[in-house]
Amino acid sequence: MNRESLLAVATVAVVIGTLTTLALAGAVSAPDRPETAGDVENAGHASLAEITISADEVTGGTATLAVDTHLEHRGDPVTNVTVVHRATDTETGLVEDTTERDVEPLEDESEVVVSSAVTVPRESSYEIETLVYRDGRRTESASQTVEGVDALTPAYADTDVEFHRFGGDAGGSLADVPAIGYSIASTTDDAATLEVASYLTNTGDDTEADLELEVNARQADSNVVADSATVELSAIEPGKTASPTVDLEVPQEYDYYLDAVLWRDGTIVGTDRSVANLGPGSLSVNETAGDAGLEVSDFTGGSDASAADGRSESGGHDASDGGADGTPGFGVAVTAAALLATITLARRFQ
Repeated sequence: MNRESLLAVATVAVVIGTLTTLALAGAVSAPDRPETAGDVENAGHASLAEITISADEVTGGTATLAVDTHLEHRGDPVTNVTVVHRATDTETGLVEDTTERDVEPLEDESEVVVSSAVTVPRESSYEIETLVYRDGRRTESASQTVEGVDALTPAYADTDVEFHRFGGDAGGSLADVPAIGYSIASTTDDAATLEVASYLTNTGDDTEADLELEVNARQADSNVVADSATVELSAIEPGKTASPTVDLEVPQEYDYYLDAVLWRDGTIVGTDRSVANLGPGSLSVNETAGDAGLEVSDFTGGSDASAADGRSESGGHDASDGGADGTPGFGVAVTAAALLATITLARRFQ
C-alpha cells in the first residue's frame, strides 16, 4: 500500500473516532430538558397587583399608616409566602418600622389582600418598601413615597368645624374675602374699638360642640398683642355656619393682624388670620396653599426572581457553556485534536 493510501485511511479513522466520541458524550451527558411552555404556564406564582396606603391612627407624635397589599395568584398553588413592609425616613435614611405578615396558601387563580401597618413619627417623608418572599427567597419588591405625614390631624384635635372659605375650593369672585372681618365700633383720640366677626362652618355630618374661639389683635411692627378676647361657641349643626363676634380695643394709627384660634378641651384645632389697617400702611396676609395632606406615590418595582436564581434572559444557560448542541467540552477542542492526530500520522509515514 502506498503512502497516499495509508494517509487517507488514517484520516478516515480519526474522523470516525471523533464522531463516535461525540455521539457517546451526547448520550451520557445530555443537556437538561428545557422548560416547556406548559411548565412555565402552570408554575405557581404570586405577583404584586396593587398596594394602597392610607392614614390609620394619628397621635401627636406618630402616625400609623395602613398598608394593603394585593397579591395575584397564577398557576399551581403557592405556599410559604411572606409580605414585609419597611418604612425608611427619606431625610435620614433610618428605618423607622418594619412589619412582617404570613400569607395563607394561594390558589384558585384569585387575588388576595394582605393587610398590615407601619408606624412612623409624624414628620418628614418616608419610603415604604413592600417585599414578597417565598420559601425565604425574595420574589417581588415595590417602593412608594409618602409625604405630608405632618399634615395629618391627631385624633384629639379632629373637628369638622373650619374657618369658612367664601371662594370655595375652586376660588371664585369671593376668593379674597377673609373668614375674619372687622368694623370700627367706636374711636377716641388714642384708641379704636374693633368689632371682629369670624365665620366658622361645620363641614361634617355631626353636630359640633365644646368649642371656643380666641381672637388676638397683634401689632404688625412690634408683634405685640394689643388686645385679646375669647368667646364660647354654641353647638354648630351639620352644614351650618356660626359667626361669633368679639370687641377688641387697640391704639390708633397702627396696623394689626387679627389672629383667630379655635380651641377644644385645651387643644388648638384650627387657626386663621386677617388684617386690620388703622395706620398709614397697607398690611395684607399672604395667601398660600394649605397643606396638601397625605400624598402617596404610585408603587414601582417588579419581580426579583430572575436576580435571585441567577438565570439570564437567554434561558438560564451560562455564557461559558460549550458547543451550540449543549454538549460541554466539544467543538473547537475536538477539531484541533483530530487535526493534530492527522499531522502525527502523516509524519510517521514519512
